[in-house]
Formats: sequence, structure tokens, C-alpha cells
Amino acid sequence: MDITRKRNVGKSRLQVTPLGFGGGTIGMGWITNQTSLDTVAAAWDTGVRFYDTAPFYGMGRSERRLGLALSGMAERDQYRINTKIGKSLVPEPIEDKKASSKTPSGSERTPRDPATGFRLQFEYTHDRILEQHRDSLQRLGTSTVDSLTIHDLDYGYQTVERAEHHLDELSRDGGGGAIALETLRAEGSIQAIGSGCNLESRNAYSWEDGAHERLTERIADLVDLDFFTVAGGYTLLETRALRRIFPLCQERGIGVIVAAPFAGGWLVSGDETASYMYGRASPEIVDRSRRMRAICERHGVPLAAAALQFPLAHPVVAAVIPGARNPDEPRENHRLLQTEIPADVWREFVAEGVLDPAAPTPE
Repeated sequence: MDITRKRNVGKSRLQVTPLGFGGGTIGMGWITNQTSLDTVAAAWDTGVRFYDTAPFYGMGRSERRLGLALSGMAERDQYRINTKIGKSLVPEPIEDKKASSKTPSGSERTPRDPATGFRLQFEYTHDRILEQHRDSLQRLGTSTVDSLTIHDLDYGYQTVERAEHHLDELSRDGGGGAIALETLRAEGSIQAIGSGCNLESRNAYSWEDGAHERLTERIADLVDLDFFTVAGGYTLLETRALRRIFPLCQERGIGVIVAAPFAGGWLVSGDETASYMYGRASPEIVDRSRRMRAICERHGVPLAAAALQFPLAHPVVAAVIPGARNPDEPRENHRLLQTEIPADVWREFVAEGVLDPAAPTPE
């Protein structure tokens, strides 16, 4: 696959390389500044020109490190950056910790992060979105980002009551968040608007009753979206996005960016004690993974290659954005995407009942 051949993101004018870079990991405190810079440079050297980040990742570290790493690479129009809105980083001096239990808007806020001195505040109103956008530009050290994504307005992070509050903040006759995003796009400050879609969330409001999908559909009704960033809902092992989300995308011209294509590292590690989407893998997931791996081994290809290439076969998917902890991982992602996978692998996946037959495959 030619990763330099850019794809359109939904109905927007944004174009991205099919292999992107997920910037969550480089924001972690246990990753050094130099390692993060080297990791971004390695991704760049493989042809990646689409970079995803967020204020939440490392409480600002991911944006700062990504911006510094990209600053010397090329002219700004040679690559694309997506960052996120919905979470404000609020500085909180140590002596003020006891005074920060409430916010003027009634929105929830997290404890103070001891490493940065910031706390996180969920806010999706018109003015807060504009402030979050400006703050991200400062951390990134650039005058523009190419897209903004509504971050973590889902039941993995919100109670039903808080989700309703934040939906009202986005609404045109409430907090006006949708107006802020659409104005930024109309004036050319961004090219596209996205929304996170964390389909792997497991709680009382589960996928089984369709609550996650209904919430996602309501966001799409409130904001004229160009794409969803789907995390956990479209991998070799989980194709629930085919049920309602992808049909909605096809109906409305909404594109998809697939995050966590390796299911939180599970599909690339080969270690059955590894995390599966930030939790423990079920016996059913373990069994299907073993059977998939056996098929791949018979054909001499890594399961991780199939995992990375699979999402890109669906027509609504513009890019996959795996994360990386060190410079070797972007190089390995590039190699996996270039690995030739025999058509028989996909056929055997379906024939043995380990892959949804409704899912398009790279053959």
C-alpha cells in the first residue's frame, strides 16, 4: 500500500495519509522528551503526514512534544494535525486545591495532576471551544490545526446526566458549541470537524441496548460532522461499527479515522496476558485471536499486519492512527502496512467464523 497517497476524509476537503500517527503515548510521563521527538521523526521518515493529538494526552505534553517534533520537518502545509476539544486544562496552584471542587458551569473536573499542575474540566460551550482551540495552537506552536474532534462525549467518560448537560452545551440553542466549530470551519481556521466514538466502552449503558450508538447519532444531529474517530469499534475482533455507525457515515458523507487498530496492543503483542482495549480479554476474544493467528502463521504473515490493513478496506475509513512508544514502532507499522497478505487469509477468517462476513477485506 502506498501510504503517501492521501485519502479524502468524508465530505470535507481534508486529505490524510492512510497511515497516521496516534499521539497519545508520546504524552506519557514515562516517555522522555527525546524519545518522543525521535518517535515522531521516525513516523515522518516512513511517509506519515497525519498526526493526531489532544490536550488530554499527558495534560498538554503530547501537543507540546508533537509541535516541537514537527516544527523543523517541513512547511506547515505538508502535513495535517488533528487535535481535540471538550477538555480544558485549568492551571491550579497547590495552595488552591481545596478551593476547586466546583465550576461556574457545574461541569465536572478532575483532580489536579501532580506532574503538570493542571486539572481537567469538561466543557463543550461556544466560548470554551474557542479558548481550547487557541490554547492548543499555543501548545503546538502553530497558527493552525487542520481538524478538531469532539473528545470523550460518551458513556465511557460521562454519566447519562453529564452527557445530557454536555449535549446541551453543544446545541445551537444551548451553549452554542456546534456554532463555534462550524464557524471555525467556515472561516477556514480548520478543514474538518470530527467526533470521538469510543465503541469499546463497557458499563451499565452498554452496546447491547444501543445507548452508545444513539449518543453518537445525537452528536451527529447537533453538529455537521465530517468524520468520526472510532476507537475499539472497528478491528479484526470487533466490528460493531458496521451495525449503525458506518451506515450513518455512508448516508451523510461522514468519514472515519480508526484509532486503536491493534485493540489496545492485543493484536500486535502475541501475549495473552496483554491488555485488550485497556482491560482483560474475554475467553471468546482469546479463542478467536488464537485461531486468527494460526491462519496467519499458515500463510507466513503476522496477525498484526492483517489488523492494520483490515480497517482501511472499508470505503468510509480514511486512515488508521496507531500509537507508538519509540522510534521502532512507526517503522514496524510501515512494514506491516506494506506486508502482502494472501487473499486466502481473509477467506479463511470468514470461513472459520472468526471475522464478520459483512466486513470488507483488502482483497
